[in-house]
Amino acid sequence: MRCEICGQPIRGKPHRIIVENAKLTVCSECAMHGSQTWKPETPKKSWVKFPIPQPVKKLKPILDEELMLVEGYGFKIKMARERKGWTQEELASKIGEKASFISKIETEKVSPSLTVARKLEHALGISLLTREFPEVKVKLTQPSTSEGLTIGDLLTLSKQTKKGEKSEGYSG
Repeated sequence: MRCEICGQPIRGKPHRIIVENAKLTVCSECAMHGSQTWKPETPKKSWVKFPIPQPVKKLKPILDEELMLVEGYGFKIKMARERKGWTQEELASKIGEKASFISKIETEKVSPSLTVARKLEHALGISLLTREFPEVKVKLTQPSTSEGLTIGDLLTLSKQTKKGEKSEGYSG
């Protein structure tokens, strides 16, 4: 260790003095230049703070596989809201959503998630979700010789719906 004033190696015990508000470690010869002594601060134990992991938001499914929105849900929401005399902003604050989101739902530009649909049902006293599926009209590629559907007709229909073909009507 070297003296911080003269630069000579310190022999023996170093002296800790204050010279013009600067804390210095000096030799015994330079110790007379200082006014006070000081003790080195012992390092304090510090605790390491680990960041608390934030919960990951899971993406909510738009609708349950079994539940569907009713036809004309936007008009139904708008009429129920107007019956209660609420503005879009008032309805939005009651269900914890933005007014612009309510506007998009009412114009059916956006479909509400299952959670939002349930909030709307509860706030407005209407039903927006149904387990009924819209009626599917089927057009058979090969008319059957019998009066009703055959198992082959059903298999053909199943293949068509899996491929995403739209069916227009049943001719049988």
